[in-house]
Amino acid sequence: MFFQRHLLHLIASEKLSVFLFHKVPPSADALVPNDLDHEKFSVVLDFVAEHFHVLPLADAVKLLAEGKLPARAASITFDDGYPEWPQGVAEILARRSIPATFFITTGQFEGRPMWHERLANVVRTFRGDVLDTRAVRLPPLEVGAPAQRAAAVQALEFHFKYLPPAIRDRFLAELEASVGARMEDVPAFSTKDLAVIADKGFEIGAHTVDHPILGLCNADLARDEIGKTREILEGIIRRPVRSFAYPNGRPGVDFSYRHIDMVKAAGYDYAVTTQWGVARRDTSPFQIPRFTPWGPSRRQMSFQVLRNIFTLPESIPEARH
Repeated sequence: MFFQRHLLHLIASEKLSVFLFHKVPPSADALVPNDLDHEKFSVVLDFVAEHFHVLPLADAVKLLAEGKLPARAASITFDDGYPEWPQGVAEILARRSIPATFFITTGQFEGRPMWHERLANVVRTFRGDVLDTRAVRLPPLEVGAPAQRAAAVQALEFHFKYLPPAIRDRFLAELEASVGARMEDVPAFSTKDLAVIADKGFEIGAHTVDHPILGLCNADLARDEIGKTREILEGIIRRPVRSFAYPNGRPGVDFSYRHIDMVKAAGYDYAVTTQWGVARRDTSPFQIPRFTPWGPSRRQMSFQVLRNIFTLPESIPEARH
């Protein structure tokens, strides 16, 4: 076997690998070809389970701080919230008795689907060959061929990601209206979906209300996005929510030390980023890096995981209290 577990045991000692996933639909979506579907996710999951000691993230963070983390330690996380999860990845994980943490955006409970899902719905709804996006400050996008439609979704996501929340929401509504797409037609993660996942014993974490880039929010909005989502989740699952995931998650780009202070003040015990690398004992519990081994082959996953272990994640200096 190319990827020897005893080698991993040596190089991953006292290091925590945290793996990040998102939607994981039952079958591949031509508009979002890079998403892992159930089959591909199962291959990645089996690889992780074979080579790592998978722990609940809350336990792993605690053991890491105490210097008691087992060798080859890893945790599995999911971001955003998708209605496919309860009967999809949650079932796949439960059948294998593998723990995971699900970081949830709570605006969906009020009928506001994830903004990137709404963009995909715009492209899916449009029936022409050229999508006129000049109203949202983009040149027209060719969408006549399947590859062009997937490229258009990527271009729209890239453009919308760093818009201030109020402008993003206005542009989204204008784009939907221009093609006859309806926000109400986009499936959203529900409180029922949340309850199913929580009842299976998975940890629930917070991922803001409407998934804005925190660095684009004023202080009051950022504080509300960080703290309110925890209150909403705890009110539904009736147990503490201790973890937080920064939207987009790049330290110094998407959030700053001010947002770390807000996360601490909101009562969270730890938070995760999207910075590659592994957590060590001296890693801040409020800047835990994460990584996605996408494969597709086991050999490629071996290289990807090894490279991630040797990656030194960037972090932000935190204020001392």
